[in-house]
Amino acid sequence: MLSVITHSGGSPEGVADLLLDLVPGAVSGLIRDVILVESEGDGEALVALCQDAGARRLPGGLGVAVREARSDLILLASARLRLDSFALERLGRAVSALKPDTADRGLALTGPAFLGIWFPAPPRGLVTTRARLLAFSPGVGLESALARASRGTQRLSIAG
Repeated sequence: MLSVITHSGGSPEGVADLLLDLVPGAVSGLIRDVILVESEGDGEALVALCQDAGARRLPGGLGVAVREARSDLILLASARLRLDSFALERLGRAVSALKPDTADRGLALTGPAFLGIWFPAPPRGLVTTRARLLAFSPGVGLESALARASRGTQRLSIAG
């Protein structure tokens, strides 16, 4: 159902934790494939991690990754995104309930709000369509695209 696109964000540990969190989603069929957008600082440990997890590493930025994704519905994921089994179940239900017009607007995945409801947490992930992500300029970074594309979207609060 979903292609996941992420990057290391300078934290190979964050990618390792995210890939570990995605395994149950891949087993259940929610996650179709995982793509890691390569950064200059990615080391050999991250290369080995991607090989072990079955994630594809792609140079060339977000636009290339979006074109190479196997699904038209994409989860743009920050390396800070954490999805426990409860969050994966909620995500699966929310994705199943998306209608075509809602999917194009997107579904932002957020953590707990800061100071109650007055300051919503920044998005850690976004489910949206390939077409919406292809509208960004080719050089845009993953975090920048995540922040921009999340404006005005529905929000799904997840635990971590």
